[in-house]
Amino acid sequence: MRLPGRGELEALLANADDITVSIYLPTQRTGDVQQGGIRLKNLLREAEEKLLVAGLRQPEAEGMLEQARALVDDALFWHHQSDGLALFVSPEMLTYYRLPYRLDETVVVAQRFYLSPLLPLFAADGIHYVLAISQNKVRLVQCGRDGAREVTPDNLPGSMADVLQYDDFGRNLQFRSGPSQGAAGRGTAMYHGHGEGKDVAKDNIVRYLREVDQGLRETLKDTQAPLILAGVGYLRALYGEVNTYPLLLPEGIDGNPDTLAPAELHARSRPMAEAYFAAERQVALTRFGEGKARGLTLTRMEAILTAAFDGRIAVLFVALGIHVWGQYLVQERHAEIHDAYEPGDEDLVDAAVARALLTGAAVYVVAADQVPEGGPVAALLRY
Repeated sequence: MRLPGRGELEALLANADDITVSIYLPTQRTGDVQQGGIRLKNLLREAEEKLLVAGLRQPEAEGMLEQARALVDDALFWHHQSDGLALFVSPEMLTYYRLPYRLDETVVVAQRFYLSPLLPLFAADGIHYVLAISQNKVRLVQCGRDGAREVTPDNLPGSMADVLQYDDFGRNLQFRSGPSQGAAGRGTAMYHGHGEGKDVAKDNIVRYLREVDQGLRETLKDTQAPLILAGVGYLRALYGEVNTYPLLLPEGIDGNPDTLAPAELHARSRPMAEAYFAAERQVALTRFGEGKARGLTLTRMEAILTAAFDGRIAVLFVALGIHVWGQYLVQERHAEIHDAYEPGDEDLVDAAVARALLTGAAVYVVAADQVPEGGPVAALLRY
């Protein structure tokens, strides 16, 4: 499943078209998957109406949405969905992402793509990953607050045998499959050697784990999400020695994970991730308090937008589900804020979050009463 990283986020922000359409909708992995097509058809009708209000002529609006409408009746497309779907349409492009969490039906027509529903992929407290590894299988599972989805990339080896290609170690080791003496004891691979066989076996496992680490580091290079390891004890210990991903948590899921579904991996790992997120949020709140004493905090929307475009934000707190409609004039460094949406407006919270993320800020989405100083947003500055 293709997920947007920071590169894709930057490309969406850099879109130079005068008008864009952002569409979000819930989808189904199983059951009546065609409901997604019905939802999309209705949302495209709403998008066309908004494009006409924005000043496009009927043929222009229809042409802009033509590629997206082709997806409505694409049965194969709807049979390969996750929990949510995001579509981004402009006169020059159509791109979409299947997302591992549910979305509300949303249509936004504006000069810039509306990206807030993607925030769980980038927020400092939204997503964590589980690497489920045995000698027979490698899986990467992306976990959100409410669900999980396997997202194993092509650059991870499928198994230890894929790395070693059997012949590479067949002269020294006899390979058989049988129950291990590890914590899970379910059909893991065992290696029996002659002479220095045990050392050779360990070296081969380490070689395998290094390949996994290398692929994983490339896959997660644009994220700041914690990683939790699921595997038997000796594999987890060896992986810890070769790991180069900085956010591998010390806690893990013990036992052979090969038969564990993503939902079970999510249930077992989420408490560990939540404990990590809570500790990180508390650190950020403490830093905010210290920064306030030194004049390094902001709570006014216009000032936060200016700091975001300048790349000065280190930490941004955002109230869950909040919108502030208006326009930010970059050259004038001025925000026009409206009480309700007006044609041509954008969500200023969305704009601040996107710019802050692109410059490496940590973004925390919290309940409204947990935002420092009680506003919709609050920022800690780098300088």
